[in-house]
Amino acid sequence: MQEHARRYTEPMATNLQIRSVDEEMAAAAKAEAARRRMSLSDYLKELIARDLAEHVASRHRAALYAEIAETSPRNVRREDTAGALAEVRREMGTG
Repeated sequence: MQEHARRYTEPMATNLQIRSVDEEMAAAAKAEAARRRMSLSDYLKELIARDLAEHVASRHRAALYAEIAETSPRNVRREDTAGALAEVRREMGTG
C-alpha cells in the first residue's frame, strides 16, 4: 500500500497526558513497565485497553443476567430439573 493511501486506512492516534501523578505511583508504573520489558507508554496503553475491555464485558454480563432474570422459568422444582438432566444424560449415553 502506498504511503498516502495508508494515512486514510490506519486509525488516528492522539496524545494523552496525565497530570498530578504522585511520585510513588509513577515509580511503580515505570518499574512494572520495565519488568514487562515495555515502554511506560505501551504499558499504560495496555492498562487502559484492558480496563475498557473489562467494562464492556461487565456491561454485557449485566445485560445477560437481566435477560435471564426476565426470561427464566419460575417455580421450577429441583426434582424436575434433576429428572430432565437424568433424561438428557440417558439419551446421550452418559448417565
